[in-house]
Amino acid sequence: MQYTQLSDNYKYDTLADAIYAREVEYFHYDFDRTNFEHLLANATDNEFAANVAERLDSTRKQMGNVEAVMAALHAQIDDQAEYKAAVVRVTAKRKAKEAEG
Repeated sequence: MQYTQLSDNYKYDTLADAIYAREVEYFHYDFDRTNFEHLLANATDNEFAANVAERLDSTRKQMGNVEAVMAALHAQIDDQAEYKAAVVRVTAKRKAKEAEG
């Protein structure tokens, strides 16, 4: 397909947004992982420990999924300068939106 309405920056802006979102997602999974590991190490109730262990396993799997998506996103970056410029643009847009609301 020939793109006629997308700007030249669209690909890298989209990649920058997607990578930011995956970083946020991974951060929260990692945050939960740390909490679950602490809870599991200090659990005194077997049923509670089993529940936490199940959630920890699920969280680790999701972290692996996010890592795989990140690798795929990074594989699409064929111009580091364009990507770095996109990060600056989308970060500025995000900050401006945060300032509004």
